[in-house]
Amino acid sequence: MEILKDRYNLKFKWTVSKAVNTYGYNICSLFVNGQKVSSCNGGNYDMQGTCLGDWIEREFENELLQLKDKFYGLTFHNPNWQPPEEIIKKEEEGKSFGLERYQDFYKQSSDLPTEKHTIPVIDGACGVNSVEKILKAVGYQNSCIDYDKGIYLVERTIESLN
Repeated sequence: MEILKDRYNLKFKWTVSKAVNTYGYNICSLFVNGQKVSSCNGGNYDMQGTCLGDWIEREFENELLQLKDKFYGLTFHNPNWQPPEEIIKKEEEGKSFGLERYQDFYKQSSDLPTEKHTIPVIDGACGVNSVEKILKAVGYQNSCIDYDKGIYLVERTIESLN
């Protein structure tokens, strides 16, 4: 069994892409205890929430699977999901470019973990506040140390230690 830490030091770093196809895009990277754990690029969505959600869904997977309440932005997916034959046929015929597959994948998700739905996915683009509510539900709180430098502290709550 994995032992969780009581404290994590988070730093959000903002840069601008110099790559060919993404030149000029904003990049948000999340470092936890000095290690880069997530990044995203683009804009017009909550990029900090996205990076934080990506990290939480990996770091606290077992705790997320114990949740009994629904949370905005949190879904659980079936690792054995396969697209229906009609979607595959449409793609082969060039009548679909993947939207139906994407829609079916999310339609087959669950708001709560089940025996089949064991992969938590946090859509952090829905907002960092929603992601922080999920973090609190697994027994941790997020505190801002220095907003301008993107430094935060995630600590286990006292209630979760008892």
